[in-house]
Amino acid sequence: MPLVPIENLGQIGIIKDTPPYNLPPNAWSDGNNVRLLDNGVKKVAGYQEVMATCPFAPYYLHPYLTVSGTYYWIAYGATDIAVWNGSIWTDVTRQTTLQLNGATLAGASSITVDTGAALTALDTSGTLDIGEDNSTTNSYETLSYSARDTGTGVITLSGTATNAHTDDAVVTPAGGTDTADSDYGANTTDRRWTVTNLNGLIVATNGFDTPQMWPLSGGIPSIGTPFMELRNWTVSTKCKVIRSFRTFLVGLNWTRTNEEPRLVKWSTEASYGSPPVTWNENDATLDAGEYELSDTPGDIIDGLPLGDSFIIYKDDSIYIMNYVGTPYIFSFKLMSPTIGLLSKEAVAEFEGGHFFMGNSDFYVCNGQTITPMLSNKLRRTVFDELNGDNYQKCFVAADYVRNEMMACYPSGSSTVVDKALIWNWKDNTFSFRDLPDTSHINSGIVEITAGATWDAATLTWNADSDPWGATNYDNVIKNIVFADVTNTKIFRDNKGNKKDTATMDAYIERSGYDLGDPQSVKFVSAVYPQIEVSGNNTVNVYIGRQMSTEDGITWEGPVAFNPNTQSKVSCRISGKYFGIKVMSDTDIDWKLHGLSFEVQQRGTRGIRSYA
Repeated sequence: MPLVPIENLGQIGIIKDTPPYNLPPNAWSDGNNVRLLDNGVKKVAGYQEVMATCPFAPYYLHPYLTVSGTYYWIAYGATDIAVWNGSIWTDVTRQTTLQLNGATLAGASSITVDTGAALTALDTSGTLDIGEDNSTTNSYETLSYSARDTGTGVITLSGTATNAHTDDAVVTPAGGTDTADSDYGANTTDRRWTVTNLNGLIVATNGFDTPQMWPLSGGIPSIGTPFMELRNWTVSTKCKVIRSFRTFLVGLNWTRTNEEPRLVKWSTEASYGSPPVTWNENDATLDAGEYELSDTPGDIIDGLPLGDSFIIYKDDSIYIMNYVGTPYIFSFKLMSPTIGLLSKEAVAEFEGGHFFMGNSDFYVCNGQTITPMLSNKLRRTVFDELNGDNYQKCFVAADYVRNEMMACYPSGSSTVVDKALIWNWKDNTFSFRDLPDTSHINSGIVEITAGATWDAATLTWNADSDPWGATNYDNVIKNIVFADVTNTKIFRDNKGNKKDTATMDAYIERSGYDLGDPQSVKFVSAVYPQIEVSGNNTVNVYIGRQMSTEDGITWEGPVAFNPNTQSKVSCRISGKYFGIKVMSDTDIDWKLHGLSFEVQQRGTRGIRSYA
């Protein structure tokens, strides 16, 4: 009997919004926990726990490489921040902040703060940082103190103050042991932080507290130094998003006396390792400023640099922000009056563009045009499956090693993110995968202590999805890391074949094959899957048939297929349309390269082979 081959199986990907009988033969009508790779379909690898269990539910993960080569992971929770140094988590939550009660002159031997009660958390002696002084250099002074009076708020200095300081200047413990930590106050709806690196300085905001910074000493943060309020920030003001652009900090969606959700405000330029010296838009000698995006009524959701521009995403529109210099500093132009961003962190950069989750589609923005990506492919499927009551938890993460964007969302009735649509931007293909109860995904260096040798590899060169020198074999390649908000665990992706300790089920499916002639009834006697499986294992293969496009598909199987000992799946089925499903429900790895149907046509017309 003649064979009808189906080739280039990884070329198009999964398309669920178009009827299967209208798809190209090498497209797929359904699937999960697979990726399209090298013209084939491969089961995704599993994920395993790394680091120790996080001391709180992590809502944001941020890798940080110091100038000295030390690598940290910073976890941000609803009320706390902690740093992983490769062996332990250290609490670096902000500490109680005091303010000067009256100006302190240079040469003073004591300082008075605004409340005596706050001093009860201080050690009897220690060191303090005093910010925002009156000096023209805008330096910050570290003062040693020998005693404190909790009743009057007087702190006796071990020496004398060098600089003069203003009334209400911020006084912060210089070490990590002077005060108890002061919990953050993020609400229960959206606990996600935005975190940015400004010339080596980590700055973070949750939208409800004063933005935080991790102070540097000699360009390096200390594992024992807590986060502190961002210096030179106006007290009682907040912004929902903070990003670095060029050498500026850009705050989006502000609350000052009132909420100002369309306000963009930027600092003056900052020196390396230092916060900006002012956000005062009225200081004509510096370049801080603000601008309200009032052409459209929506709120600002997020923003991200793109080349020499900064793209600002509202919930109903998109703007581009460009540096123009004095006197205006930045210009603003409306790019789209109708397309907006679905949620904070739902945008990520890749080669020359942004991929983002919009309010009615997923898009690519290159700074000039905005291109919809899911139309006629998966738009209806994804938005029907996405839990709209928890849309604000959606986010996008990039896997630059595998050229993949992960659009992550809570599916069905799930109240946490548990699924991702995978877009490969090199091949322009889509697939799906399961996630743990994920609040955030990032990429960074994770120390590998097991399975990091060539001897540990279980797949052939063709079946292995890792690039040369990547994850399983090289400790310095960036790995994808999941923050599990339910179990307070940190997982490394592409490790093993399990979902932590559970089985990683996977399948790929196609129905609606007319095998060259949609009008004739055909007889299929066998299917030849070209598949690789790790070890001496099997995958389950189902063969399906339909007599018309209106009929539901009838599946026969499963047949346990072992490519080491078998070449075909025998069957005896008739129909006008056929299908195939390859599944695994055990902890194995597999990759499907191609397949062929053994066909006898009932009638006089010949068989047309196609790929």
